[in-house]
Amino acid sequence: MKLFARGKTTEEDIYRRLSFDPENNTLLDEIARARRAVEDAYTNFQNTCDPDLIDSYIYEGNAAWKRYRFLLRQIGDGVK
Repeated sequence: MKLFARGKTTEEDIYRRLSFDPENNTLLDEIARARRAVEDAYTNFQNTCDPDLIDSYIYEGNAAWKRYRFLLRQIGDGVK
């Protein structure tokens, strides 16, 4: 018994889950969350002095930024 239906690749699953749904605005909500994550990482980076936390917030901000860009590309592809 499969708990979750999977596509041929993980990437197909991501695109399917994050595709634009006008009733739920799933993609728009994800974009808003990603933007907040970028802003939070930047704010935390600005307010810390510990070298380990600085590194952590740099990685966190970079990951959030890449996700944000990915999601924006998804909405751009859906407009075509």
